[in-house]
Amino acid sequence: MKPKEVGIKDATILLFKSISAIIVRIFYFFIFIFAIWWIFNKIYSLYYESEKKPFWKGTKRVQVCKVPYYSSKDCYQLDVSLLDNNKARINFNNGGYLILNNLTCYFAAKIDDGPRYVFCRSWDKDNNRWDLLPNWRYY
Repeated sequence: MKPKEVGIKDATILLFKSISAIIVRIFYFFIFIFAIWWIFNKIYSLYYESEKKPFWKGTKRVQVCKVPYYSSKDCYQLDVSLLDNNKARINFNNGGYLILNNLTCYFAAKIDDGPRYVFCRSWDKDNNRWDLLPNWRYY
């Protein structure tokens, strides 16, 4: 039995089909890689960009900064009582206090090699903005 002879036209068609199949596989591979990247990026951003719970419970000494402030030198170390997840009370050293409403907490931007941390932002009755940061965070 003689092997079947393949003409130049048939060989060209087979080569074209093989190359097309390879191109389609490469295309699907890149679609798969893109889908994995997109899912990872979505999960990452949902975790880091969503609101967080306050970083303390009860009453704790935290760094209190009235906006505008430019460094930790413009802030105070004060006892802050968490009334609920939405309200806090700043206890001043002279015995006075200030109630903060609409407490929202987020991860701070990663600037240096230090760990990521949660900070909280809130407003008082006069619409002054206050930032509450962990005591250990100085800048």
